[in-house]
Amino acid sequence: MKRNLIPGDYVLATKYSDGDPKDHFCVGLFRGMLFERYLVEDNKGHLFRANGFRRCEKITRCIGDVLVAGMPIIEQGCASVWYWKRHLKALKELIKIKNSREN
Repeated sequence: MKRNLIPGDYVLATKYSDGDPKDHFCVGLFRGMLFERYLVEDNKGHLFRANGFRRCEKITRCIGDVLVAGMPIIEQGCASVWYWKRHLKALKELIKIKNSREN
């Protein structure tokens, strides 16, 4: 389902609709559609996934920054990427804990 995305929108995209963190997901810029799939690129214009993504939602830079900083935590866990988008406060706390242990 299209969510009124326009090229250049900052988005979170997942390979499958469930947002399993073991599948491909990214934070990037919406480029357009390929049939029923969303094309997302990095800031240099390179596609993250040539076949596109099945789910894509517009996000703010602030949300994107937290998700990118938390990618190692998200990728190691079992909670959906979409869960973390809705629970940014918890992700920020986990990032803080992880960073404090590394120092």
